[in-house]
Amino acid sequence: MLKLIRKIEKNFSNYSLATIFIYCWFAGTFNFIEENPKEIATGIFMLLIPFFVLLTYKPVRKKLFEVIRVFIKSLKFRNGIPVDIEEIDKMDGFEFEHFLKPIFERQGYVTTVTQGSSDYGADLILRKGHKKYVVQAKRYSSNIGVGAVQQVVGAIRYYRASGAIVVTNQYFTPAAIELAKVNKVRLIDRDKLAEMVR
Repeated sequence: MLKLIRKIEKNFSNYSLATIFIYCWFAGTFNFIEENPKEIATGIFMLLIPFFVLLTYKPVRKKLFEVIRVFIKSLKFRNGIPVDIEEIDKMDGFEFEHFLKPIFERQGYVTTVTQGSSDYGADLILRKGHKKYVVQAKRYSSNIGVGAVQQVVGAIRYYRASGAIVVTNQYFTPAAIELAKVNKVRLIDRDKLAEMVR
């Protein structure tokens, strides 16, 4: 606990110093532009310097590239994914999981498909900001029972996720709906999925 408090204090101190520095930098740069309107190009370059410095930091660079990748994919799929619900019914489980990846990316999530048999109850991992969600994908020919909800509830703890989603090309049994409510699991049934792919 003490170690965690020290880490938070250190990060708070670092973020505070960085915030003060960036504020002073931008204030000084805007003042420079105001006093030297003919030097606008130099002013713009000065405004971009903190951004270039941040790009030398690997975690920031990685996060930026993820955001750009999701943005490009969201543009690609902005008019809907060209698949109807009947085509989804013909997919196997593996195809269904990979089909869902761009659907969630279109909604702004950074999406990862997990490793098949060792997925610990999550077929996809979604990230948006500091939040992480686990997804159980069920491409079945019959309605989905409590088993799928139980699996994804277990995955929340394993992946330290903020929440969970079960998505299917069918519907959920009343027992599954009740269990999902109790555990705050979001359910996406056939009708909701059809809306998402339009």
